Amino acid sequence: MEIVKENIISVTPDNFKTEVLESDRPVLVTFYAAWDQPCRMQQPALDSIADKHPEIKVCKLDVEEYTAFAQQFGIMMIPTTIAFKEGKKVKRATGLRLENVLLNMVN
Repeated sequence: MEIVKENIISVTPDNFKTEVLESDRPVLVTFYAAWDQPCRMQQPALDSIADKHPEIKVCKLDVEEYTAFAQQFGIMMIPTTIAFKEGKKVKRATGLRLENVLLNMVN
C-alpha cells in the first residue's frame, strides 16, 4: 500500500466533483499509477507544493483503479497533471515535471 500524505487528496469518480470541480482554490490533479517510476519521481514535487502552498489543492487519481474515469480526461500517458480553476481545465502537462512547472500551471 502506498503512503499518500494527508495534504494530497486521493480523488475518485465519487469525490471528483466536490474536491476538484467545486473547489474554491486552484487544483492540480495528477493521474498516476503506483508502480510507475516517473510517477514516483513526481511525488516529491507534489508533496512540496502541497506543503508550501495551502492556496493550491493537490490531488491524485489512480489510473489503474479508475481507468474508465481517467480515459474521460484523455489520459494516454502517466503522470499527467491537469490544472483546474473554478471547475475548468486550464492547463495540462504530460510526463515528469519540475515543481516550478507544476506551480506555473495554476498561477
